[in-house]
Amino acid sequence: MSHKEIDRLEMIQAVANKHLRQAEAAQRLGLSVRQVKRLVRRYRAHGATGLRSGHGGRRPNNAIAKAVRQEV
Repeated sequence: MSHKEIDRLEMIQAVANKHLRQAEAAQRLGLSVRQVKRLVRRYRAHGATGLRSGHGGRRPNNAIAKAVRQEV
C-alpha cells in the first residue's frame, strides 16, 4: 500500500471505530462526506484491502507499447 492509502486507512478506521466524525475525516482527506461513508462501508465489508485502488498493477491505457519503446 502507498503512504496515501495507509493514511486513508487510518482515517477510515478511526471513523469506523467512532473516534472521528465523518465530516472531520472528509475534510482531512479532501473528500466529501458521502465518499467517506462509501469508504467506511467498503472497509467494514472487505477490510483494509477494500480501500486499495482497483487499478494497482495494471498497465495504463495510454501506455506506449513495448515494441514502440524499444524502437525509439
